[in-house]
Amino acid sequence: MTTSPQVPFDLTHDVEYEVTRLLRRSRLRGMGTIAQIHPDLDFASYMLLVAITDARSPGADGIRGSDLADAVSVHKSTVSRGVSQLERLGLVERVPDPTDGRARLISLTPIAAERIAAVQTARRATLARAIEDWDEHDLDALAQLLGRLNSALERPAG
Repeated sequence: MTTSPQVPFDLTHDVEYEVTRLLRRSRLRGMGTIAQIHPDLDFASYMLLVAITDARSPGADGIRGSDLADAVSVHKSTVSRGVSQLERLGLVERVPDPTDGRARLISLTPIAAERIAAVQTARRATLARAIEDWDEHDLDALAQLLGRLNSALERPAG
């Protein structure tokens, strides 16, 4: 692993260690909440649901499969299999794209949207309890730094 000459290796190690701890803890907690959406839902399909949820905007009917594949960084065939499973579970539906009659959009069903909203509310409440004694400056700094890290990690390596 190479590090930037401006960032000492031990600091890179510390950041990587803490991010890994956070991701591991988040995934473990997430596994417990996935069943609240549907008992047969697996983690990979849950990640598709999260991406579909994140892509929702007012007036949008859904997301194209190719855009969903890009959002979760997997091959379109993987998305297709996952979406098929989500359709069987009654969590998504394919709807006509109003801007292109040949294309289909992947959209949450009302029950999926309701269950995801409930899970997100519970997760946010858990987070709020964990950071309830943090001051506003620290919370803003954390949000800014996490956003910066996410943006940096989204750039192509090299």
